[in-house]
Amino acid sequence: MLVPSLALSSLQYHLLRELDLCDLPAPEAEPASYAARDLDTDEVRDTLPTLLWAGLVEQRGGGLGTLRLTAVGAAALRSAECDDLTARLSAVVSFADIVARGAAPRPAGYALKRLAEGAWTLEQAEAHMAASG
Repeated sequence: MLVPSLALSSLQYHLLRELDLCDLPAPEAEPASYAARDLDTDEVRDTLPTLLWAGLVEQRGGGLGTLRLTAVGAAALRSAECDDLTARLSAVVSFADIVARGAAPRPAGYALKRLAEGAWTLEQAEAHMAASG
């Protein structure tokens, strides 16, 4: 099975992650289901044709049916998750080089924690260190 090289937007990534947990009703059928997942139904409706065309999602039962993640969609999601984790690990390694040059332990530890969680970018961690030092 080939994994599509489609770069997922943050909305598409979020929707695929939700569909990985469970099937969802069509946005028109139950908008509250999307609101509970912090997804805008209008944005979902706009991106859905692309996901359907790429074979990442399938819709059963017509326009008001159920959306589910396909095997190709699951593979694309795992690929995107892997890319995200690779970028995060790369940032952690780069930041570890900064810390190894003698940064104060307490601010460095906090910045490293936020960076590893994905809450901060490398630039934000570096800025925190510059402000602390």
